[in-house]
Amino acid sequence: MEAILPEWLLGAVSPKVATLAVVGIVVLCLLTGLLGGGIAAAGVLLLLVLVSIFAVWLRLQKVRRQLISQLPGYIDAMVRLITIGNSTQAAFQLAIATTQEPLRGHMDRSSALVRAGVDLDRAVHQTATNVRVEEMFLLASILGLGVRYGGRADLLLERVANFMRDREQAEHELIAMSSETRLSAWILGLLPLGVASVLILTNPGFLVSMWNDETGRILIFSSIGLQLLGAFLLYRLAKLA
Repeated sequence: MEAILPEWLLGAVSPKVATLAVVGIVVLCLLTGLLGGGIAAAGVLLLLVLVSIFAVWLRLQKVRRQLISQLPGYIDAMVRLITIGNSTQAAFQLAIATTQEPLRGHMDRSSALVRAGVDLDRAVHQTATNVRVEEMFLLASILGLGVRYGGRADLLLERVANFMRDREQAEHELIAMSSETRLSAWILGLLPLGVASVLILTNPGFLVSMWNDETGRILIFSSIGLQLLGAFLLYRLAKLA
């Protein structure tokens, strides 16, 4: 299962959890199909897929926040190692021992690429591409400058670590200021989905009768379109807030 998972999911979702989730979705859909029919099974499948996507998104956001919060400490460890005479590449590999998961796993993979002959900046850039964290792209660029052109890489790394801390603090303040708006957006966006899911599970025949009627199909497609439009507008509102 680990070979099937895309690289950007590594560290966020374990292969064991992904396997159990897939098996659970299949079993629940089969049971629902036996008890309530094909329409109910399709509704449960759609609901479980949406819930799974939402759970994976939340997990990815959590891992991203952890990576961003761990990077300044990791860079500080690199700066200390460079100050006492280690090269940039040696400091990068030695500083991995001072970190915890999830950053440690990603840095171990970068270190393995370096030992295989890949340039340090390219190895970190590949890891940054997998995890999609802007701060790691910045670290890759700085390491490339230090390895290729030399100079006081420790001073530049120290300033970048301070910049990352300031940016993280600003993000936390923005989240605290917009928490009420974002919570309202989530509730308004998920409420119609919850009502529709309960309706499909408790009375699947109602949906079948609507689907067999021309006006009913228009109402179904209109509600789906309005739901998607409302979710997009609420998402934009939460982002602007």
